Amino acid sequence: MSDDERTTREVIEILGEDCSRCHAELIAAIEDGEVCEGGIEADYEYHARQLVRAIFAYVEAVTFSVKAWSAGYCMENDLEISPQERYFATDTEYELNDRGEVVETVAKISLARNIRFALSINRKAHGISEPFDASVEWWSCMRKAIRVRDRLTHPKLPGDLDVTGDDVVDALKAKAGFEKEVMRHIKNAAQRET
Repeated sequence: MSDDERTTREVIEILGEDCSRCHAELIAAIEDGEVCEGGIEADYEYHARQLVRAIFAYVEAVTFSVKAWSAGYCMENDLEISPQERYFATDTEYELNDRGEVVETVAKISLARNIRFALSINRKAHGISEPFDASVEWWSCMRKAIRVRDRLTHPKLPGDLDVTGDDVVDALKAKAGFEKEVMRHIKNAAQRET
């Protein structure tokens, strides 16, 4: 199969399977640990780091897909969408090169802002007027988990590689909440169409 025939759905499915596999391996590592005074002594951190990395690869792929689909849906259905929203939906921005020519570049958007934009444009595409409620637990977990992901991605000190049980729980809650938020609107749209 050529790259032209492959889809974002395939990327999301593969990354979702990676999350499940990493989670299962983390649980197995913890279960293989030894019970000692004050808890369990287990060699789990490698698996915890892999799980956090897998979750964020998945979240980034879903975020891109949601943005692109939502922008396309808005354009196809004459829903109001600005040129800037269209460009950011595909991680595109423009700048001037050294010769004064306008060139297309990849937009550098922080992950938290990118997720919020995806949720916003997804709501727009599904006709949801109320804004996303950032006080929900999963969003707080997402912001904490992003900081862990950032430490793991750009470690400077040994402590940057540490992943606690709370860090894993936050990442799992963030993923589950994000999926629920995205899927809720898709399911509601499907019900409206039937």
